[in-house]
Amino acid sequence: MHAAKLGASAVLSSLLLSGCVDTELCVPVETRFAFFSQGDCVLTRAGFFQGHEWLTYFANADLDATDRFTDEETRQIAEGNRRIDWPKELLVHMNASVLSYANALTDYTNRPENQRLHFLLTDKNGSEEAVQDSVEEIRDVSIEAIELWNFNRDRALTLIGRANHIVQDSFSAAHAARDVERSWCIIKVKAYIPRAQGFLTPDVEFHGGNDGDTIGHTTTEDSIYRAGRDCHEPDGAARVEACLSETAQRGRLATRDYLRLVREATARYVADQGEAADPGEVLDEAFEAFVVDHFSFCP
Repeated sequence: MHAAKLGASAVLSSLLLSGCVDTELCVPVETRFAFFSQGDCVLTRAGFFQGHEWLTYFANADLDATDRFTDEETRQIAEGNRRIDWPKELLVHMNASVLSYANALTDYTNRPENQRLHFLLTDKNGSEEAVQDSVEEIRDVSIEAIELWNFNRDRALTLIGRANHIVQDSFSAAHAARDVERSWCIIKVKAYIPRAQGFLTPDVEFHGGNDGDTIGHTTTEDSIYRAGRDCHEPDGAARVEACLSETAQRGRLATRDYLRLVREATARYVADQGEAADPGEVLDEAFEAFVVDHFSFCP
């Protein structure tokens, strides 16, 4: 489900294989949510970068009509979601070279403090702390989104997209092991970055596997599609939906529940603003149940 945590060499290899030239590497000027990650040209054009956007689209469509975000709001949520993997701030490095951009992206992705954005271990923590960090991030950005809804709608929607990203990554088999037979409870969270000295224990599993043979941690476990030739980069919403894997379907359900949660909390907060409502208290009325449903450890 991850947009693709490619190392610098993997990014450059894909660019060279595509036959692209520098003029095709452009700053995003428009997000065409219809089909989808078009913004960064060749860097996010391929189908395997579209998982988060599709899950957001389907999850919003699953809501009752009165609870759905508008098409424009959904586009902005999807853009905020995608920018966790591809921060706009890093595009300035394109002025130097593609290699400079790829290196900056790798450095950003590998920061321990950013692992919570992808539901992954840092270099030192364990699964329970990692889940706590990611859930705390979801709560924090949701509260900020609720507060900003009437004053900075674009920022609020971007933050909702940020939370969506974490929720969706948590259901990728590349990011966490869950027990599908026991309500998808969490068995363990995986690591992406190297572990600090003394923290590499036998039970730690890595995004992309532990054998070191993968390039840039790429793995089919991060795809939203089930296996099969008929699901190789399916085109169009109907075919994509038919090809969603079991883990992607569960991520879609959790995304739906999150979108409903933040939508209803925002409505309550806006309605109660005159009474000095606390956005955290408004959110927490339903947030705890959401966490129990989707972020519980297996007993």
